[in-house]
Amino acid sequence: MIRIALATLRSRAASYAGAFLALALGTSIIAMMAITLRAVTSTEFHGPQRYAQAPAVVTAPVTVELKDDDGDPRAFPLSRPSPLTPQTVRALSGTGRTVADRSFAARLPGGPDAQVGHPWSTAAFTPYRLVKGHAPESSREIVVGGGDPSLVGGTVRVATGSGFGDYTVAGVTAPVWFEHAVFFADGEAARLSPKVDAVVAYGDAATVRAAVQGTGAQVLTGDDRLLAERDQAGGRDQLRDAEGMAGTSMMLVVFVVVFVVIATFAFVVEQRRREMALLRTVGATPRQVRRMVLAEAFVLAVLASALGCAIGARSTGVLRAWMVDHRVAPPWLAVDTRPAPLVISFLLGLLSAMAGTVVVSWRAGRVRPAEALREATGRRRAATPVRLVLGGVLLALGVYKSAGAVQSNQVVALSMQNYLFVPVLLVGGCALLTPLLIRPVLAALAWPLRRLGAGAMVVREGALFAGRRTAAVATPVVLAVGLGAALFTAQDAANAANVAGLRAGSSADYVLTAEGDGGIGSAVVDRVRTVPGAAVAVYTPAEVRLSGDGDRYLGTLSAFAVDPRALTATRHPEVVDGSLESLGDDSLVLDRDSAREFGVRTGDRVRAWLPDGTSAALRVAALTRTTVTGEIGYIPAASAGGGRPAQIEVKVAAGGDASAVAAALRSAVRDRPVRLSARSSLLDAEQAEQQRKSRLATGNVFGIALAFALIAIANTLVMAAPDRRRELSALTLAGATRRETLTFVAAETVVATVAGAILAGAAAVAVVAGQRAALTGLVGDFPLTVPWTSVLTVTGMCAVVAVCTSVVATRLLAGGPAPRGE
Repeated sequence: MIRIALATLRSRAASYAGAFLALALGTSIIAMMAITLRAVTSTEFHGPQRYAQAPAVVTAPVTVELKDDDGDPRAFPLSRPSPLTPQTVRALSGTGRTVADRSFAARLPGGPDAQVGHPWSTAAFTPYRLVKGHAPESSREIVVGGGDPSLVGGTVRVATGSGFGDYTVAGVTAPVWFEHAVFFADGEAARLSPKVDAVVAYGDAATVRAAVQGTGAQVLTGDDRLLAERDQAGGRDQLRDAEGMAGTSMMLVVFVVVFVVIATFAFVVEQRRREMALLRTVGATPRQVRRMVLAEAFVLAVLASALGCAIGARSTGVLRAWMVDHRVAPPWLAVDTRPAPLVISFLLGLLSAMAGTVVVSWRAGRVRPAEALREATGRRRAATPVRLVLGGVLLALGVYKSAGAVQSNQVVALSMQNYLFVPVLLVGGCALLTPLLIRPVLAALAWPLRRLGAGAMVVREGALFAGRRTAAVATPVVLAVGLGAALFTAQDAANAANVAGLRAGSSADYVLTAEGDGGIGSAVVDRVRTVPGAAVAVYTPAEVRLSGDGDRYLGTLSAFAVDPRALTATRHPEVVDGSLESLGDDSLVLDRDSAREFGVRTGDRVRAWLPDGTSAALRVAALTRTTVTGEIGYIPAASAGGGRPAQIEVKVAAGGDASAVAAALRSAVRDRPVRLSARSSLLDAEQAEQQRKSRLATGNVFGIALAFALIAIANTLVMAAPDRRRELSALTLAGATRRETLTFVAAETVVATVAGAILAGAAAVAVVAGQRAALTGLVGDFPLTVPWTSVLTVTGMCAVVAVCTSVVATRLLAGGPAPRGE
């Protein structure tokens, strides 16, 4: 039987070539995604980076120590440690050489938001390396870290916390991964940021520690220097977008590839029922037939999976380049080939092929000899019991996940990364059940063809009679169109719901935001607060650690520090417990989900550890409903922890002059790195940007799966073409010309594609209906638009590929010599 299996692989080259191609390409895509996913999840820089060449770094406390549930101490990093006191800096100057380090917002036009300014003397800590130009020699010169060499000699306008300033670019350095720096002369840096964030001391460590004893400052050496750096995660934060995209893409691609490969190999085996019957007729036992089928699949799968792994390993550079060009991944990401992802990809390909074969090999072994006299594409049961059960299970799980989002976890529907299971399960279940569900759809589509003449009748009977072939063509269409329609529509719905929730949560007319990460200066805040006829709320972001009795850690809260009396002036949190009527300087407002996670209730007292290491005793005054902003809280403005405001919301008072308020606000931010926007315009721009990013991400995630689905459609039609020789010869004998025969084939393919698109549309409607119900419960009603251009484009691509492949394959593989009598 092994020799027969090898001979069969040679004799049925067309059918097995399609299966080989599908598996090789599928495995290559999985290998490419697996290698990239491993890179983005395991890449990490260890140890200090900016302070790599600093012997000792002296800072104010950079961690706060709390206790976990077991009573063991646990250190948490502070996001904004306090500056060193002037007394500490003076004491350190007597220990030997010292360098004062300052970090402050400094952004060039078009520069990244996180661009940061430093004194030039601190460049030696890393060390930075000049690639062109020289160090700053005057207060009006700067060096741009990782800048374009063409900037040298030119003048740029730099935005800092104190306003704008024109500087000459004296030099540029080689880029580093952990920051985008702008270096000033030491004196100019001290003028822009008088506070000293840290001191690098070159003296004896014991002497340095003795100098700061009793001041509360810390002396960090060795790996502890990492605690003084802005990025303590070794670059992990910069890889979050890449990790999310790679993980989502990997899940979707594996689903589509495995599904299509299983279906393809099952289809190849089912095509050979007559051949199996002939073997049974000449004495082959069911076990021998199964062994032959499995041996063929194993040989093919090993070769195709190995080739796919080789192709995937060489294709990672293309994916990395795309991710870097579209700012999904940082330029420093290195994607190298490791054995583990390749082994996993190889096994997935091999197991998918064998799974598809095993499912139908049992039926192949039980085929009766009389099947040799039966038309291969005739009316047989199109779906195995295993397929029906799996399809039903996937649909049930999809409905369960969708209902869970509607009833208890509505925020999940805002993120396609978290909600992806629902479209995968529902569309996958519908695809598995396509042989069953397509029958009534085909009947409805074929009914009008009864009245359109003999040619239409041929198309109708071909689609209905060859139900397995029709279902095999429609299944990848269901996957491609269903996932495309569901993902694109659901993503647009999530964006629209997010903006609708933001609109409902605030009645502000104008919003002032900082350009970059520098925050809004006190001068602008004071000017805005004096604008007549306006209600003003100033918001300062703060990461707060909450603790209970005995400094027991409760959780971390993303909060805004705001004047309690101004909170309700522009925002309208929906209170579910407590009240916002009598907020004081010790009040804490947090969302219900966070309160449940932290184990606190209204009236409880907690201690809030602020970003600078100080703490404040607060009382839980109110719990609010969790909205599109996620888990968020509000603390008194006095508990800002040394931060600068990031946003100011302004509402024109009743009877106030909106134009006068706008003019006063424009005057307040003139020559300051602060952006003034009408709130409606800001939300419109935010929705447009969200849609652009989400379309890019969804297009990339879905694009790879779509490409493979189109290949699967073409493969199915190529594999089916040789088995149509007798059918097409019969048409020829009946008087049909070759052109008419090809027209019948194309029309039949269109019917199968349209039927698949209808099933896909039903699955997508189920996905979006569940998501909309969840989002409506979260934000209320919001406009839902269907991206018809994207949906119709995907459908059209499926139709074009299917029709062109069916016509060409039929012409080349099923044409053959014309029978006598033509």
